[in-house]
Amino acid sequence: MASGQSTVARATFPMPIEITIEVLSRLPVKSLLRFKSVCKNWYALIETPYFVSKLRRTHPTLSSITLLVTARLTETQGYAMSLVNDGCGNGPIDLDFSFLNGRYYLSIAGICNGLVCINLSYFGHPLVICNPLTRQFREIPNSAWNWLDESNDGQMCPTRESFGFGFHPSVNDYKLIRLLFYYNTSCVPKIRADLYSMSTDTWTEIDVSLFFGEFHVLGEYDDHVLGGYDDFVQIVGPSASAILNGVFYWPACELPTNQVMVMSFYMGDEVFKKIRAPTYLDRDRYDKEWRFTELKDNLALIIYPDDKCLDVWVLKEDQSSWTNPYKVECFSRIANNVASGQSGKMTVLGFEKNGELIVTDHKVSGDLKVFLYDPKTQKTTDLYFGQVPYRSSIFLYEGTLVPVTRSDEVVLN
Repeated sequence: MASGQSTVARATFPMPIEITIEVLSRLPVKSLLRFKSVCKNWYALIETPYFVSKLRRTHPTLSSITLLVTARLTETQGYAMSLVNDGCGNGPIDLDFSFLNGRYYLSIAGICNGLVCINLSYFGHPLVICNPLTRQFREIPNSAWNWLDESNDGQMCPTRESFGFGFHPSVNDYKLIRLLFYYNTSCVPKIRADLYSMSTDTWTEIDVSLFFGEFHVLGEYDDHVLGGYDDFVQIVGPSASAILNGVFYWPACELPTNQVMVMSFYMGDEVFKKIRAPTYLDRDRYDKEWRFTELKDNLALIIYPDDKCLDVWVLKEDQSSWTNPYKVECFSRIANNVASGQSGKMTVLGFEKNGELIVTDHKVSGDLKVFLYDPKTQKTTDLYFGQVPYRSSIFLYEGTLVPVTRSDEVVLN
């Protein structure tokens, strides 16, 4: 018996445990969710990491490279979500979540451990957490601060918001942070942060006064406030670009100098911290496209200096500085040589565990090409993901059986 089975070997099963695992791992995920209620032994078995690992090898939708795709439907102007796998010739697996019906706005607030947090309106409600694999979902309640009423009454004017969704390992809880940037009635810029706990299904306010700087009021003129910024931080983008070990990371800039930086939030201490960006970005400001990802348990930053190459920077463990482990030359030419046809949008989604880059090249025809690129050997591996609607949003996804419903409800799509 494999050592990974030791957790469940102590339980008594009506048939040999090896056969039980083999049979259950071949069942649909929805059936497994029901069978968890059959007996305590089956519940314990299905929850073990060994069984989940076995399930990934058996089910194609739990393979190592799975993509979550959100697309705007041209016929209805609504949104659709799908899962698509390497070599899946039948195309995307549609996710017919009921909360998608009639929606004209959708953005991914965060993906963590197979759970997806979705924002379904501008400036944030409703928010939904779903499991695309099990088709479970829950709607997140409103926070205590009903800023929508204040906005409609003219008491404030929201300008942007940003989210972070992730897992806090020390308390075994999924959390969502929402940052709202707005102007009050005096046209003074303000920031509000609220933190949602999935285990308690509640929101709490986070004091941001010590972390984001201030706007100093110097006077008033013609009903307008005059003043200036003092190290006021602006988050860039609608969601945290990466989360590692209970820490969110956003690209940001500091006003009035427009200094490029990284803003982080530690879920354990519930504090924000500023991290200096690589000096390369200090020079180039926002002239270049950049994004965060994870590389071997470290925060990595991908920068596109131009359309022919990209740089990879990795944050040291003590967060004191960045290293530049490699630079990929002639990146566009590599992608175009791998995949034929008219290129659409080419994007680096992240890294494989062995350090290979995962890159998408979405053709105007709808053909989605994905290839792996090893920066050390400069070798490429071409993968095929079938037809996906062009101009879709594409994310890496790894399936899970983690439930998202509250203890007193069952919501299956």
